[in-house]
Amino acid sequence: MAPNLTEDARSATVTRSFRFESALSKILDEEAGRMGVSVNALVGIILKRYSEFTRYLSKIDMIVVNRELLISLLESSDEDYLYELGVKLGKTVPVDTIMFWKKDLSEESVLEYIEKIICRYGYLGTYDEVSQSSSRTIVIRHRLGRNGSKFFEGYLSSALKNTIGRDAIFEVTDSSVKFEIKNLVNNHQ
Repeated sequence: MAPNLTEDARSATVTRSFRFESALSKILDEEAGRMGVSVNALVGIILKRYSEFTRYLSKIDMIVVNRELLISLLESSDEDYLYELGVKLGKTVPVDTIMFWKKDLSEESVLEYIEKIICRYGYLGTYDEVSQSSSRTIVIRHRLGRNGSKFFEGYLSSALKNTIGRDAIFEVTDSSVKFEIKNLVNNHQ
């Protein structure tokens, strides 16, 4: 039996039916209620996370680490060391990860890596972006402290340089990293 395809204003959808163990069904009902969404929406969120991230975890050599452990490791080093460590890791990790994940090194795939892998699914911060005619400004808010900001600055500046050959202007605080990428069209004026 073929899936029932439905087109709406957002995107093409497919109607499927699944069987769940009753204990799992109860958990889905409770979590959907807690989140204020339907079970259908919750399952959609779970499946989207799986398709965009979870299925790649072992292939891109990622692990889950407790935030307190990560903060302790960051606090045990100085800012300069963490910045340089970020630069070093930013030369290879994003290139390898994005190539495997997206098969394309473009500005869009790099920013999607930052938004989804680092922030949304990696839980290292929240991503916000503003596009203007002359530039794109990205802000990542996090709870990793000043040393986390310095690591991110080194990592992201190196990632941008080594993936798409772009420099950015960075500003860091104890809980955020802001960077601006000038649009190529305006760089030649």
